Amino acid sequence: MVIIRNKNKAAALALLLCMTSTAVQADCLGMKVHAHRGAGNAPENSLSALRNTYFGTWDGVETDLQLLGDGSWVVHHDLLTGRVVDTGSPRTVKQLTADDWRAASMKNRGVVTAETPPFVSDVASLATAFPAKTLNAEIKDVVSSCAPIATLVGQLRANIKHGNWFLTSGVPNNLACARRADPQGYLGLLVFDARNAQAAGANRVSRYIAKNARPPKLDKPWLQRVQQQIGMPAGVHVDARSLDANPNLLMDAASLNMPVFVYAVDGDSALAASLLRAQQRSHRWPSGVILDGNPETFCAMMK
Repeated sequence: MVIIRNKNKAAALALLLCMTSTAVQADCLGMKVHAHRGAGNAPENSLSALRNTYFGTWDGVETDLQLLGDGSWVVHHDLLTGRVVDTGSPRTVKQLTADDWRAASMKNRGVVTAETPPFVSDVASLATAFPAKTLNAEIKDVVSSCAPIATLVGQLRANIKHGNWFLTSGVPNNLACARRADPQGYLGLLVFDARNAQAAGANRVSRYIAKNARPPKLDKPWLQRVQQQIGMPAGVHVDARSLDANPNLLMDAASLNMPVFVYAVDGDSALAASLLRAQQRSHRWPSGVILDGNPETFCAMMK
């Protein structure tokens, strides 16, 4: 999916919805295939994992962005370091500076490596050489003002000249800030399904939340509110369980020219099963998927 920041919004949106490019990497029933936090036997969200995606058959890569205490944007998923990034002792990302980040080491399945964790500038430098592949970057933070997000948008725009990138977030205000800085770019709202609370960490609280949660209601009026709050072009990125719970989502989103990307906390097999059920109901596939594994294995499940 090539995202072009075009003054003609209608043309930009049409391009987005067509989901075509001059160099198709994955052949998956028209769906764009993004790698979840990178690919291959490399630390998640590491520059090597992201590089593996760009050189592989994925159409793009999904990664996570957070803000250090000194205002530097870095690539990292968790609230605390320790699982993937070794900083000596676990700390919140906001407790760290750029110098701390440069001194840290990536961990691969618990083993410390010689690789340092990347800054956004590192990923932008990598992405710029691959105009046909999309950088799908999630803002993990709840950012208190628009200024840091404006800085992030400016950094990506300046360094990824071809413009094939977009931002997502589970925080609507983050996306509203991004829209101010980037009037034409695609933005994706991540929808958290509380039934998956244990995916963030299995404990008494998360188990209680997961057991008592109801699925999010993603109907047409809700989608219209998303449009109003964020502005177009915008779409929604949902878990497979949320897609199952909202059988009209793909049809409603298509009627509003809103892309839908789908992932699965329970893995690629669960995602494939959910998409096949959705296709039987609506005769539609989502705009894209975010995978833990490789495109060939996943797409074979769909045929």
